[in-house]
Amino acid sequence: MLAPIPDLEVFEDLHRYRYQGRWLPFSVSSIASPATAYEREQFKRTQHIWEPRGNAVHAFCEALLTSEALPNTDYDDWTDALQDCWLLKESETIAVEYRLCDARKGVGGSFDFLLRSPSGKVVLGDLKTVGSAERVDTRKPATAQLGGYLAMLIDHHPKLTVDWCYTLVSGPGRYRLIQQEPDECLGAWVDAWDVFRLDNCPF
Repeated sequence: MLAPIPDLEVFEDLHRYRYQGRWLPFSVSSIASPATAYEREQFKRTQHIWEPRGNAVHAFCEALLTSEALPNTDYDDWTDALQDCWLLKESETIAVEYRLCDARKGVGGSFDFLLRSPSGKVVLGDLKTVGSAERVDTRKPATAQLGGYLAMLIDHHPKLTVDWCYTLVSGPGRYRLIQQEPDECLGAWVDAWDVFRLDNCPF
């Protein structure tokens, strides 16, 4: 398993990170997927639906990858599909729910999994849950978000080489794996950071 980054703390109830005693003001997801005021209102309005589902399915995925007892959830259609995912079933776990930071940018974040696939490739992954089987096909990959995690992995673990990035989309009764080149994800992260920096630090 990948050793944790020293002096990096996460406060789950606040959704905040602190590194070497300094609070990090930004998150990878807020930079990679900025939301409009309308979208934020929609997220808040539907939070009671997507948040418990996301938390439960993520916890199930973590238990699956760490060989812990699988928790009972109210989302069997989602978790049953995850148990059929070849990537999760056949790979060796390197890290799960791993905390990262970029102190220079003031960014913190956690990726869902880092695995060694059956072919020996190291793959970085992010799990997304959706509310319908149809949305499994239309959910966009977490390109920039994966790029943010990858950039921080390179900073903290420079000897580790990631071969592929995956977005794992989990829906009721089915899943979908979206594979991307690491360079594509890194490029998307750089672009997202540039836009974010210009919008928030115009000078």
